[in-house]
Amino acid sequence: MLSTAEIIQKLWSEHQVGFETDYEEVFEALFSRPGGLFDVVLRNDREPVGFISLKNEKPGLYSIVNDTAVNPHPTFVNTPGHGIEVKKKYRKKGIGAALLSLGIGMVQQDYLAEQMSAPFKVVATDITKLGMGCYRTFGFKIMEGIKISSGEYTHLHTVPALDIRSWKMPLPLRLIKKLKRYG
Repeated sequence: MLSTAEIIQKLWSEHQVGFETDYEEVFEALFSRPGGLFDVVLRNDREPVGFISLKNEKPGLYSIVNDTAVNPHPTFVNTPGHGIEVKKKYRKKGIGAALLSLGIGMVQQDYLAEQMSAPFKVVATDITKLGMGCYRTFGFKIMEGIKISSGEYTHLHTVPALDIRSWKMPLPLRLIKKLKRYG
C-alpha cells in the first residue's frame, strides 16, 4: 500500500496514480494543470467521485477556486464556482479530506519545485457549513464572517494521511479511526 507522500509524488510526476484503501477499495487520482489551475479528480471504478481545483494567486499563495464564471467539471451537477466537490453518495467517507490532501500536496510540490521564498499559504473562501468541519479537522484556520467564511492552511511540510473510510465500517469504529487520524 502506498503512503500519502508516495501517492502525491507519483501523482506529481506521472499525473495519475491508483491506490488501495485500508478496506480494499481502489481509487484513482488524476492530476492536470488546465489553464494554470492545479486540478485533481478522484475516481472509484472509473466513476468520478470528487474533484479539487486550486490556482496560484501569487508566489506562495494558492487558493481553492471560487469563481462563479468557472465550472472546472461540468460532469458534476451544480458546481459553478466550487473548487472542491464530492458527489452526494460518496460524502462522509473522507473523500473531501482526501481531495484536500491531494490538492494541497500538489501545490506544495509546485511551491518546492519553484523554490519560492514567499510564505506558503492555501486559502479557501465561501466555506459552507457542510464543509466547515472538514476544513477545521484538516488544519485550516477558519475566519468566520457574516456571509463569508474563509480559511487558511499554512503548514508547508504537512499533509494529513489519505484515509478514505468504508461504508461498511460501524459508526464507533469510524469515529475511532477519525480520532486517530486527526488526534
